[in-house]
Amino acid sequence: MLLSKPSDYVFEMLASNYGKAKKMWRRHIKEAWDYKCAYCGKYGDTIDHIHPQTYGGIDELPNMICCCNHCNKEKSHEPVEIWYFQQDFFNQERWDKIEEWRDNRAPAQRKRYIRGRGGIPTKCIVL
Repeated sequence: MLLSKPSDYVFEMLASNYGKAKKMWRRHIKEAWDYKCAYCGKYGDTIDHIHPQTYGGIDELPNMICCCNHCNKEKSHEPVEIWYFQQDFFNQERWDKIEEWRDNRAPAQRKRYIRGRGGIPTKCIVL
């Protein structure tokens, strides 16, 4: 089961702590990419932020892809649109898959807040 972020694994009781949840989440991302680098197609052993954290990229599923160590270091903090199009190994099919991955959002949890005195939420029920 591929969830949006590591804390969701703890919430769904699939992992007992955040560290285990993060390892599980990263492994599931690599499995979804068949352990192949999204950029060059070689063996992917790391996870890359498509939109770099230095530019506001977040640790959520649509922004994380499987990547080989070489591409991860080469891309560094560059925006993917600039870096990837300049590479000799650029491939339109892989780019389309990256774009499709970015567009897919994990289903958001629906929450219902039960209001207490003064309209302050006192309970949160996940539907």
